[in-house]
Amino acid sequence: MPMDDQADDIPQGLVVPGLGDESRRAALWAFLVVSVLSGLALVWPVYPLAVDLTPYVFGLPFSFAWTVGWLVVMFVALVLLYRTDAPAPAD
Repeated sequence: MPMDDQADDIPQGLVVPGLGDESRRAALWAFLVVSVLSGLALVWPVYPLAVDLTPYVFGLPFSFAWTVGWLVVMFVALVLLYRTDAPAPAD
């Protein structure tokens, strides 16, 4: 039985189907790296290093500025990921 007609129905991406475009794949990898780094920066091994510092950044304690800064980084990463997404073709 020939299976050639069903080969097009199989998703090509490992996690997200349809990752044929290299720029889209690179954008997803960059977002994944930023997400993991920001997650690690806000949990145990890294965050206690930021809590112990006493300077103020824009009038905020450093630990609060650290958290707000990583939230801004994640927001910018999400905006850039959204902008790299191609619009769906109109029906």
